[in-house]
Amino acid sequence: MIVSRWPIRATRLLRHHLVPPARVRLATADPAPEGETEVGWDRPVLHAEIEMPDGRILHVFDLHLRAPIAAPVPGQKAGAQTWKTASGWAEGFYLASIKRAGQALETRMAVDRLFDADPEALILVAGDCNADLEQTAVRIIRAAPDFTGNAELANRVLEPLEQAIPEERRYTVLHAGTPVLLDHLLASPRLAGLLREVAIHNEALTDEVDHADEPSPVSYHAPVVAAFSL
Repeated sequence: MIVSRWPIRATRLLRHHLVPPARVRLATADPAPEGETEVGWDRPVLHAEIEMPDGRILHVFDLHLRAPIAAPVPGQKAGAQTWKTASGWAEGFYLASIKRAGQALETRMAVDRLFDADPEALILVAGDCNADLEQTAVRIIRAAPDFTGNAELANRVLEPLEQAIPEERRYTVLHAGTPVLLDHLLASPRLAGLLREVAIHNEALTDEVDHADEPSPVSYHAPVVAAFSL
């Protein structure tokens, strides 16, 4: 959800508008399929254009990328949480990786279109990426120059604002006692230059593994909050 005190000029949902579904020939499905299987994204990405008082547009992308949990493979599940074979689980994990990377690619392509129109665009990509900064999905969205090998693309990088937070506080989830950073605010160079402060409110965070089997109305992810001088 995106909420704004300023007018939201336009919104759109991105799901296979820029990147078609991947097609794979499943290797472990039982029975074996005759042809290829379409692998689509689980969720769309929400893009909102927010009109600021001076007329400038702030582009906000809200996303929730696929979790690193194996996707179903026909004939390979013995139960909701039980796989029949290790290879079946592995292929399901492979499919989940395609979904997560595909969502990230569609987000990056949408961001690049905005940079094509305005190199100084104010862009923020926010949400649960289910990946830390060095994992594939976030690297795709960020497109840092050391990833692309092209310094001329530096003006298209998305900066992780949470990097300004002390390392010992830089986590949004506790998983089996390990703090991990899965939620990000990724800003265009122009917007990152206007950052005033950023914080992760993880003071009262509880371990998500301890509540894995409990329905809950609250999230076990800590919010990342940033303020800008716009």
